Amino acid sequence: MFPHYLNLWGKQVSSHLAFEVLGYAIALGAYLVLRRRFGDHIAAPTRWSVVAGATAGGAIGAKLLFLLEDPQLTIHNLHNAAYLAGGKTIVGALAFGLLFVEVLKKYIGLSQSTGDLYAIPLSLGIAVGRIGCFLTGLSDNTHGTRTSLPWAVDFGDGVPRHPTQLYEIAFLVALIPILYFVMLSISDEKDRDARTRFVCGDAFKVFMVAYMTFRLFCDFIKPYPRVFLGLGGIQWACLLVLLYYSKDVGRWLRLPGAQRWLRWKHA
Repeated sequence: MFPHYLNLWGKQVSSHLAFEVLGYAIALGAYLVLRRRFGDHIAAPTRWSVVAGATAGGAIGAKLLFLLEDPQLTIHNLHNAAYLAGGKTIVGALAFGLLFVEVLKKYIGLSQSTGDLYAIPLSLGIAVGRIGCFLTGLSDNTHGTRTSLPWAVDFGDGVPRHPTQLYEIAFLVALIPILYFVMLSISDEKDRDARTRFVCGDAFKVFMVAYMTFRLFCDFIKPYPRVFLGLGGIQWACLLVLLYYSKDVGRWLRLPGAQRWLRWKHA
């Protein structure tokens, strides 16, 4: 049954809210574990400034991109407080969180990368939060379009749809060991050629590139309006982030491991 509510201590609780809170808690726990495992080269006051910048940017971006996702619907609901207060998008939170952090780093003169410790916690937190999105059903507006595939889900309106929330959960769970491998591969040794290895900041960049690529293609099977050239607002945001990281993607493709994989693929 959709939407599905949880029964906690004799009270009905929204699945979306419950799993969103659980996602935050698990992400925080994962961050603390990774910080203990890998250490933190950023001083505590600076780290908290970065967290504050990312949080502020994420909150603004999540709301702003949601409102731009369907401009006509937003204009129609300009006087609807419930519509304006509700709704947010992860892509907007990530993109504007990144923007705010980069601006903040330039302002305080910080050149070091700060995001590696967030890559795995973000993957875990988003994956757990998507469970709540799935259980909420149609009202969450994260479901896919109609499909005849055997794993299609009827969210209560009699239409079999792509369970895109489950696709995202599976993708993020598969991404986590890759991110951990990147973190293990990162070295601060000054005498090693940066062209032959992952460097500080790459774990977060790999997360961003992977997630934005996934959303760019996955949103083709979501019923979002296409605002320009057949792409939705979220997809355009994904493309801008991917363009921002294009030099890093080119650098990764020149790493020895990537070169060996490409030679094997074309053999």
